[in-house]
Amino acid sequence: MRDCIPEEEDKFFNLFKEYFDTEKYVKKQHDPATYTLARMYPVAAAAGNPERKLKVIHIAGTKGKGTTTQFTDALLRSCGKKTGLFASPHVSTYRERFQVNGGFLSYERMRRAGEEMVELLHKANLHPSLFELFTVMALKLFVEEGVEVAVLETGIGGRLDATNYISDPIMTLITPVSFDHMALLGNTIEEIAAQKAGIMQPGVPVVMLKQPYPEAENVIRNHAKELGCPLLQPVSIDEAKPFLPDNLPDFLQDNFCGALAGIKALGMEPKPAQFKMPQLRARFEKICDNPLVLLDGAHNGDSMEKLVAALQKLYPGVKWNVVLGCVEGKDIHAMTEALSKLEGASYILTNPRTFKGSALPQLQEAMKDLPVQSVIPKLTSREQLPQGPLLFTGSFFTTVIGEDLFN
Repeated sequence: MRDCIPEEEDKFFNLFKEYFDTEKYVKKQHDPATYTLARMYPVAAAAGNPERKLKVIHIAGTKGKGTTTQFTDALLRSCGKKTGLFASPHVSTYRERFQVNGGFLSYERMRRAGEEMVELLHKANLHPSLFELFTVMALKLFVEEGVEVAVLETGIGGRLDATNYISDPIMTLITPVSFDHMALLGNTIEEIAAQKAGIMQPGVPVVMLKQPYPEAENVIRNHAKELGCPLLQPVSIDEAKPFLPDNLPDFLQDNFCGALAGIKALGMEPKPAQFKMPQLRARFEKICDNPLVLLDGAHNGDSMEKLVAALQKLYPGVKWNVVLGCVEGKDIHAMTEALSKLEGASYILTNPRTFKGSALPQLQEAMKDLPVQSVIPKLTSREQLPQGPLLFTGSFFTTVIGEDLFN
């Protein structure tokens, strides 16, 4: 596990035991009492309203918001800006969520920040969710660390996501919108897109990345028009190419084009010579050559379709052993349908490494007509796996298993 000390991770999370609520109990239904921005304002006030001391770029979407956040952060740094990045979920260490200038803060610094935040909440008798707490804590940290621009990735949705309590971002970006978290965000693409588009603020420019559904694009366009938001398109791939490695999948190139458009619209001109490609954890990430091991946290149908297309383009003829584990509540049918198009693949089904519920029983049912080699509820050693190329996917909580076994 990279740059992660289990004892320090435990010490940090033990600070927040009383806040393990909606983040832990994924099946809990959100109603107006729980899925709301109302709790954010007193929490922010208790922390001194750090959002008022930062320039913020806000990013929402179903697919690609994590990599678009990282690209945006890296482009800002290439322009000489000191940045803060708030993202989720983390793959192996919670410090991935709170990055300053592209790096992790020390465990000691993070523990101190956590202790201060909990003390403020106790004094004010406030009871936010863990993600709400982390959102304000990240902004407070960024102010204290002298950050100029903070890049915030939404958790779920957008309109009522904790990050959306910030009312004056300098730029927003909407990445591809598809089906995920339907119980919370809606059952139609229009409903989901409306939630994502909810991060737009009156008059604030918005970059709309390439959308897989015209219905989502229409919702975003109409909302931008209603709010008077300049609607920007990604730059061309020719403009982005000088920044990018040759083997980057098309969907990651698309995300970069959106990020570059946002930075240029803010009046900055990044140069390829100053740009450093960020490490895209568990996003089409190769971590081993012998055997070939790839990690990708695709966890919905659209993400899995893009992953399969990238594998077929960049690794033609490779017959993958796919280690697949999914969190309960995801669209298992859409993911397995996309994987069925991966020629020559065989499957090892497992439980993702998380406190959230596993969809292993549903996976077994959905994969009954595909070549499943084995079902391994607890995958702990390389010896349990077959020889040959390995792909760990279905959840970021599954990719961490591959990371542990092959790093």
